[in-house]
Amino acid sequence: MLRESDVPTMMMRVEAALSRAARSKTASGPVFVHAEGDSEFGIAKLREPAKIEIEFFSGSGRPVIGPSVRFAKRIVRRALRWYIAPVADQQTRFNHATLDLVERLRMHHERMETELEALRSRYERDVDRLQHELDELRDRQPGGAA
Repeated sequence: MLRESDVPTMMMRVEAALSRAARSKTASGPVFVHAEGDSEFGIAKLREPAKIEIEFFSGSGRPVIGPSVRFAKRIVRRALRWYIAPVADQQTRFNHATLDLVERLRMHHERMETELEALRSRYERDVDRLQHELDELRDRQPGGAA
């Protein structure tokens, strides 16, 4: 299931994957963009267990009373479904909302790392430029460099 698969979200994922590849400086070849999350947090793998199932097989391995036990389990589960289903649905929605938030925070973190890297390189260029200008000013002073 692809959640949050709208175009702006996918473009943020593409941007995050490209910036991660650019920062790694070891990446060569294609850059893969995961449809949801990445392998670091495994969000896509957490989607399935995030959904709470209340319907599952009622079994019993008892040879003589097994059918009666299965029938009793089915009756009890059906009788409690009205009570358990809303709680399970609410918890499932919360689990998916939490995973969505983790994914958005991860993408935001990737964007901030990209901006920080750009600021660092700009800072280093500015320091180098200013150092070069300072050296030129010292060279132009009468009496030579200090």
